[in-house]
Amino acid sequence: MKINNKKTVKFKKEYSHNPLLILLIMLSVFFISFLSELSINASQLVYDELSIPILTYHKFCLGESTDEYTININHFKQQMHYLKKNDYRVISVSQLLECIENNVYPEKPVVLTIDDGYKSVYTLAFPVLKEYGFPVTLFLYTDFINNGPNQLSWSEIKEMAAMGMEIGSHTLSHANLLNQKSNESYLDYINRIKKEIVLSKTILERNTGGTIISFAYPYGVYSEEIRMLAKQAGYKALLNVNNMNNSIPIDPYSLNRQIIPNNGSLKQFGAIVQEKTLQVNAIFPPDGTITDNQGITIGAILDNRNIEPTTLYLRLSGSGLLNHTYCPEQQKISFTPLAPKLLQKRTWIAQITARDTETGEQRKVSWLFTVR
Repeated sequence: MKINNKKTVKFKKEYSHNPLLILLIMLSVFFISFLSELSINASQLVYDELSIPILTYHKFCLGESTDEYTININHFKQQMHYLKKNDYRVISVSQLLECIENNVYPEKPVVLTIDDGYKSVYTLAFPVLKEYGFPVTLFLYTDFINNGPNQLSWSEIKEMAAMGMEIGSHTLSHANLLNQKSNESYLDYINRIKKEIVLSKTILERNTGGTIISFAYPYGVYSEEIRMLAKQAGYKALLNVNNMNNSIPIDPYSLNRQIIPNNGSLKQFGAIVQEKTLQVNAIFPPDGTITDNQGITIGAILDNRNIEPTTLYLRLSGSGLLNHTYCPEQQKISFTPLAPKLLQKRTWIAQITARDTETGEQRKVSWLFTVR
């Protein structure tokens, strides 16, 4: 015991006469401790992938409704409470654009949108949004405004805008922009669509005094041509209803939204908000495609080796599950319709879902194409 004490005293004396040695030893100890702590933290680290839901509503009611787009206001309030309680950051479309531009996002962002312009937005939803301090982007079609007791008035829209609610365009008449009339030339069709897109922006800006930067496609349908017309009109954000969330990198001219139905539970609402994107290297046909081919091949090249093949599903809206083929080596999932069961002439939303074996999460990717 005495020998150890003497050695310790001798060490301390030498130590005290060499400040540089003291500093080096202290830095070494700190660095080793830091690496040890870092190693522990790294082993416990779980990467939390950012998912950005854009939720879409239409109408609100006090009682029950058979309309899937009309939500009981108490259910809406429960959903807003869920977002608040679980620390979601509700942002507007313009704030989302700032995030995209600067590549800086808040934790757990969510965007709320309401389409069309029903009176119940002002009488029922607006008080709830004010209570929670949540911004919302209203996508209005101008022919609908001030046009009856169930529609919003310009004064109500101005009041909501003054309180931080954002306004976006939903065209003049809520027309299906893909439909060319039978007696209409192609040039007349393009001019009519341009008017729907451009004049609605002008009317909204004139009546609200603000700049309209976002546009939502009526019925969620579009083509690459329609997308270009909207970009040329000066919109900075274009929104669909392709029923999936957004993940980085985000294209502001292809923002995905999910419609919240009236019969969903709070658990289902939470699943929508938390849903992650299924990453792909390619989809086919490409998003916004218009084709005459009723036997076109549908599918994708996935970019996720952790997908469990038995949980991989390919669906078409209104058609249910498809009997797809899957090639694990290429990660290619595809389906080709054969006669006599060819695709109907209509707009389709293709959707692929699968479970990620690494995270246990359900993932989804979806896109739109039209068969004419």
